[in-house]
Amino acid sequence: MDHYRLFIDGEFVDAQSGQRFESLDPGTGAPIATVAAAGEAEVNAAVAAARRAFDHGPWSRMEPGARAEMMMELADLIQANITRLAMVEALDSGGLLARTAGDIFQGARFMRTMASYAATRFPWREELPPAGPFFPSRNYVRREPMGVCVGIIPWNFPFLMAIWKISMAAVMGNTVVLKPSPETPLSALLLAELIQKSRVPKGVINVVVGPDRRVGELLVRHPDVDRVAFTGSTAVGREILKAGADTIKRVSLELGGKSANIVLPDADLDMAVDGALFATFLHSGQVCESGTRLFLPESLHDSFLHKLVERARGLRVGYQMDPGTRVGPVVNARQRASIEKHIAAGRAEGATLVCGGDRVEVSGFENGFYLQPTVFSDVKNSMGIAREEIFGPVLCVLRYRDEDEAVALANDSSYGLAGGVWSRNVEHAQAVAARLRTGTTWINDWHVFNDLAPFGGYKQSGVGRELGHHGLAEYTEVKHVHVGTEGDPNNKMGHRLLLRRPRTTAYEYEPTTRIISGPGCVARLHSEVAALGKQRVLVITDGGVVKAGLLTRVQEALGPVIAAVFSDVPQDSGLGVIDAAAALGRRHNVDCVLSLGGGSVIDTAKGTAVALTAGVPAIQTIGMHHLSGPQLTHVVVPTTSGTGSEVTNVAVIKNESLRIKSYIMDRHVIPDVAFLDPLLTVGLPARMTAATGMDALTHAVEAYTSRTANPMSDAQAIHAIRLIAQNLEKAVKQPDNVEARTNMQSAATLAGWAIGSANVGLVHGMSHTVGARYGVPHGIGNGILLPHVMRYNAGLAPAAARLKDVADALGVDTRGLGNDEAASAAADKVQALLLTCSHPVKLSEVGVPREELEECARVAFVDPANTTSARKVNMPQEIEELYLAAY
Repeated sequence: MDHYRLFIDGEFVDAQSGQRFESLDPGTGAPIATVAAAGEAEVNAAVAAARRAFDHGPWSRMEPGARAEMMMELADLIQANITRLAMVEALDSGGLLARTAGDIFQGARFMRTMASYAATRFPWREELPPAGPFFPSRNYVRREPMGVCVGIIPWNFPFLMAIWKISMAAVMGNTVVLKPSPETPLSALLLAELIQKSRVPKGVINVVVGPDRRVGELLVRHPDVDRVAFTGSTAVGREILKAGADTIKRVSLELGGKSANIVLPDADLDMAVDGALFATFLHSGQVCESGTRLFLPESLHDSFLHKLVERARGLRVGYQMDPGTRVGPVVNARQRASIEKHIAAGRAEGATLVCGGDRVEVSGFENGFYLQPTVFSDVKNSMGIAREEIFGPVLCVLRYRDEDEAVALANDSSYGLAGGVWSRNVEHAQAVAARLRTGTTWINDWHVFNDLAPFGGYKQSGVGRELGHHGLAEYTEVKHVHVGTEGDPNNKMGHRLLLRRPRTTAYEYEPTTRIISGPGCVARLHSEVAALGKQRVLVITDGGVVKAGLLTRVQEALGPVIAAVFSDVPQDSGLGVIDAAAALGRRHNVDCVLSLGGGSVIDTAKGTAVALTAGVPAIQTIGMHHLSGPQLTHVVVPTTSGTGSEVTNVAVIKNESLRIKSYIMDRHVIPDVAFLDPLLTVGLPARMTAATGMDALTHAVEAYTSRTANPMSDAQAIHAIRLIAQNLEKAVKQPDNVEARTNMQSAATLAGWAIGSANVGLVHGMSHTVGARYGVPHGIGNGILLPHVMRYNAGLAPAAARLKDVADALGVDTRGLGNDEAASAAADKVQALLLTCSHPVKLSEVGVPREELEECARVAFVDPANTTSARKVNMPQEIEELYLAAY
């Protein structure tokens, strides 16, 4: 009788205790080999070898391609030894020889597939977007080998299970200790002979086995084991999960099943009958994903059952090496007794035994463990035989009234490993399959695996997945690597939270919007849109623009290129508006968004472009620097004297349910082209002209005083302030003054570019809050609050110095004035400009309740705009005082 030894650190060894156990042939009941019985010493030695090979050997540090080459060579050795491996596998497991030969071939193929995927397709490194606007960096995710991995495998498909566990762990750079079942250890130990002949380094793959569960328990609890992958019963899996918790091991479990096989009324009867037999009786039903619950519609039940029983009775039970055998033995006497106990319980529960149920005497093999293929009808889903995994050749047939009942009964199980649907209508079958709570669902087939498809179960059928990308990923640790790329210590935002640093001279400036300016420039719309290759434009605008006739002018310029018009943008646009605009765009399959209006319209269009590009609802567009690439083309036609939104990387959107403003902030939301046509603003109401002008002035002042201001933003902001000081009053009082309106549009664009690199501040945080909660137009809120925040900021010396420059740009004579005095004069000048332009100067004028100012202050305190404000706000009460001053 052959003797098999353990495989540890590249060598075959006997147990130090000298103990051995026998492995039986299920077809004869006789021993066919002795096997060394591992104990604690051998477990420790195997784990130590794997630990050394991982920590100090080359395997974990090799390039995936180098490991793949060695694993593919091992696969070649396996294929060259198919005959020997298949014979031993059949003798040891009771599997039919014709099938075990296929298992060896499939195992070699699987090893090659996993090696190739790991080397060429697995994402070992994934580049990520930067961490955010304030932390310039490079970010990526690394996948790294996990360490020492234990594979504990069952007795039903011992070779394939060994290949699954070894291949997935090893190709990912891990080392392995494999523990086969004591019922079927031989093919894994034969595989170890081939591993020894291969170039796989010593210690990378080890094989130990014992006569009982002790070896497995020692491995699961071993402190030097990093991961355990188990395939077997749910009861044992539950114990492994508990045992692994002591050392917080990674554990994956592929456990039991009670898979539902649903035959729909339109199924091909012969195909489905054969499929039901194959789903249940392959390998004598000793398959975890077997279709052991067969659901038949009332219309087919009797005829289907008749054919099924007739064919089941014709299945030849016999010795696994006999070519004529279709159903071989079960693995041992204990398993046969367990199956017989379930059969007896099914009879006692009231199920009808229509086929089988008894042992089979096979001539010449009387001591083998044979059972007849067994079929029960009149089974209720509540019966034990329909709920417990029998793991033998027993099929339960259940009747259903309609499809909903079939799905409900199928899902009424503690398991969720696999399921199946039989139907001539494949599309309908897929819809049914989608409702099944299972890890694998077959349609018009069963027991067919794809090396690259994940295998595993829902509910108590397991944790994690095997095979393919998902299986390989479970054998890796995930590491995020952040590389800070800010070279100026004065510009390290995180450090500045703790340390005082001088103002930085570093900045980032990306003027990606193409500006086309001049009276009548909208006439160029068609040619510019055509140059962008766009043919279906969604125009987003508001009712006031439509009423003023400006939409007509754009329609005349663009003609049939306009696919749809959305004109329902309110003063403060929200998420629901974006959803409605995006839905219209999807219906018309647009390839470009054109915003015609002020800041609310432009921000709505930005959000719509993101929603259309990603195919998501508006709420999912909110975020900072999370977009993966350019968005739908966005052309901007501002119709106000200034917003700046046409060149900024941010959209501010009302979240109606929370009554706050939310942000989309990303370089990819900056519009592509902006048409600054002053003729579109001629005749604009005085109050709107004043409000949009004050909006632009707020942008410029906050950019210039921002803690992240820079030379480029300074130049843009200061000149914008000069232009506004010189032209806003003219634009308000002389509605037809094209030059003044041209200068106001240029000022707004300059201010928009300035905040693009320097950001805004406290005025915006406060204005966003009253806008979201009480509908105060953003420009008006900014104008009312700006002089009060300027006086607050002047309390900080560096901000006061900057505000003196603002005073100069506003035309204030600052000769002889200190910084504090000049800053105060600048705020007075803004206040006077508000009055001159008939702009509201108090929050009480625009409907903000005084009793709500405390709550507004709490909301404004956490607005992201405050992050770069000239003077840091330490508590909400400071903001409340500013609100009260502006009230």
